[in-house]
Amino acid sequence: MREIHRRRTAVAVSIVCVVMVALPAAAAGALDRTFGGGRAVSTHVPAAADAASGPVYMVLGDSVAASFQSFEGGDTHSGYAEQVFQAEQGNIPDLRLVKLACPGERTSTIDKAEKRCPYAEGSQLAQAVATLEDREVAFVTLQIGANDLFSCFRFDQGVFDEACVDAKLPKVSARLTSIVETLRAAGPDVPIIGVTNHDPLLALWTAPGFPQELVEADAAMWDVINDAIAQTFAALGAPVADVEAAFSDGDLDTIVHVRGFGDLPLNVARICQWTIMCATQGGDPHPNTLGYVAYTRAILPAVDAAVGGS
Repeated sequence: MREIHRRRTAVAVSIVCVVMVALPAAAAGALDRTFGGGRAVSTHVPAAADAASGPVYMVLGDSVAASFQSFEGGDTHSGYAEQVFQAEQGNIPDLRLVKLACPGERTSTIDKAEKRCPYAEGSQLAQAVATLEDREVAFVTLQIGANDLFSCFRFDQGVFDEACVDAKLPKVSARLTSIVETLRAAGPDVPIIGVTNHDPLLALWTAPGFPQELVEADAAMWDVINDAIAQTFAALGAPVADVEAAFSDGDLDTIVHVRGFGDLPLNVARICQWTIMCATQGGDPHPNTLGYVAYTRAILPAVDAAVGGS
């Protein structure tokens, strides 16, 4: 693998302030369809590595990594993958984007063939290994694990089953470790950046009659899940993009006014503005373009730490 010369440039991604005008409503149904009631169905066909020369940014993971925005008709071209790629084109000459992420993917399925996302090599992980072996890969982002843990969310109660989470987290961590080790065996010198997840359940704060103490309990459990994923990446020496901080997921104390919603905790306001989970007609947990900008702001420093360069 030839050395990648990385031209360092100042990259700034700004977030435009917007006002959401939708009225608050319960969004648990959308979460159930996306995470709990079965694997998400997608028409997205993961991109295979093309024959062009040049280093590759490879994107692995689930629907958020796949740039999915269901409220825009299933758009998969405006996510953090595209934003990070565009930002890093100024730093890594001739950079190419290879996005293999698949909606609905879990740590337990990434190494299995799926009809929803066909790969020449059979599975997302096998395709990633082939790309690492065949191409010059500059860096990889990996975001996976949220779908595994959402099976522990009890939609009839609006709360996580703590015993279920406690039982699943070690398994997710072990599978995540195996995934990273498999990737490193194929590309020992390729930086891998771990990506955590925003908390879409915060939107339930805006649902009339939904107990706020349950939102707080779910937020605490989501923090445990994100921490476990982040600690697994960190133990493997992989930089982690702090998405929780980007979304202010833990900030229930700072109160801001959002038109159409009134006064909301900062973390709830950001979920309402950066996803459509608070929408009246069928909320969706995936980020909108502004939400993906927040992801990008978290990922770029981790990429810089991992890739470095001169």
